[in-house]
Amino acid sequence: MITTGKIAENGSINILGSILDCLINLIISMLLARYFGQAGFGKLSFLAAFIFFLAAADNQWIRPILVREMSRDKNNSPGIIGNGLIIRVMISLCAVILFWIAILIVNPPWDVKILALFASLGLLSAPLISSYETIFQVSLKMKYFVGLNLLNRLLILAVIFMVVILKKGLIAFYILAFIPTIILLFLLKYFSKGIIDPDFKINTALWRMIFKESWPLGISAFFIFVYNRVDQIIILYFRGPQDLGLYAAGLRLKEVLNIIPLALMMPMLPVLSGYFNSSRKDFVKIYQGSFKYLLIFIVPLAVVVSLFPRQILYLFYGSQFSIAGLSLTILIWSEVFVFMGVVNNSILIASNKQIFDPLFTGISALVNIILNLILIPRYGFIGAAISALACCAAGPLTGLFINATREYSYSMIKFSLKPLSASLLAAYLIYCLHLDLQQSILLFPLIYLLIMYLIKGINKDDIILVKSIIIKSR
Repeated sequence: MITTGKIAENGSINILGSILDCLINLIISMLLARYFGQAGFGKLSFLAAFIFFLAAADNQWIRPILVREMSRDKNNSPGIIGNGLIIRVMISLCAVILFWIAILIVNPPWDVKILALFASLGLLSAPLISSYETIFQVSLKMKYFVGLNLLNRLLILAVIFMVVILKKGLIAFYILAFIPTIILLFLLKYFSKGIIDPDFKINTALWRMIFKESWPLGISAFFIFVYNRVDQIIILYFRGPQDLGLYAAGLRLKEVLNIIPLALMMPMLPVLSGYFNSSRKDFVKIYQGSFKYLLIFIVPLAVVVSLFPRQILYLFYGSQFSIAGLSLTILIWSEVFVFMGVVNNSILIASNKQIFDPLFTGISALVNIILNLILIPRYGFIGAAISALACCAAGPLTGLFINATREYSYSMIKFSLKPLSASLLAAYLIYCLHLDLQQSILLFPLIYLLIMYLIKGINKDDIILVKSIIIKSR
């Protein structure tokens, strides 16, 4: 039986790598926005929308079922990973087709169409990278993937510096940025030798099982793409690349945080899947702990960003993007519900209730499309931010109205109350003391954690767990 300490040990490297990945991605977004400006950054964001679709399709649709089945039946792992790769390639081809349909509908500037050719290559390489990640995830050797992924990000960072020094444009950036991807694939293949060797023999029974179990997640993946990226397509169509660039600045800052809940729940999914059948008490303990620790992190961060949105945008992107402060304030609160949704999705998969996932994501997508079409033509990127907040909240809160998922939604609300109370009180003290951004970054966490301890939002067991994670990640 896997203990809490073992879970912390397995997840600590993944979380640490994700934090570093967040920092590097922030630097990458900052440099791209500063160098290419509002319009150029908007074009890059439009292209990245479809890479996001493929990531959502894999993370939400295929990978969870593969991980669950490989965790329960390790003897058949080679066949599962091999057939899964074939399915992932098929999904990538569908993503490329969808990509070019959107290009034809929106009819962007010619340079975006040229860039789309190179973006298509990135879409086709994604299933290989995802398959290697699944191998390392199931074998509990994520340190290899985390390390190689960070190397890939550093190489992309080097490419950006090269483009800036040579004063090249978007096309040169996309061509050079594909080189780190090729290097990553070779390194992943080398380090995965001897762990799980994929068996590519077609297993029709396995395909039927995968699609039977995953079709609700596939529908959810499409809905997630809709409510996370259709706003950018609509902004580009109605308001142009400049408005899209301003919206994308805040969106990138908040979305870089998505890595945190995904990193935590990646090692948790096989554990939750095992406990659901063997120990319901431990199953509940783990998913409640996941809600608790993620909300302890994201809620105070949302409050701090809300206090200094313009200053934060100026710090990362420069003065030309600071006017999008209100958009960032709205978007960061949508991230709170994203954190809740990631945990809820893992719970549904582990408990064989993924049938409800399309309902939650479908409601979110419907809310997003309706509000975007109403608000974006009139209010631009501010309207898109309002739509994003409404749709991200709609999905997790829908669970309150369904008997089978109500206990999960109650846990979301229960474990958000103390972090919210402590964060608002800490923010009030920061406001009364007239502290600036730099001073608040130093003092806010201390005040917040002290208040959380006093109101019993954190206890000695939590402190012991954090210490164990720090020790085992060294």
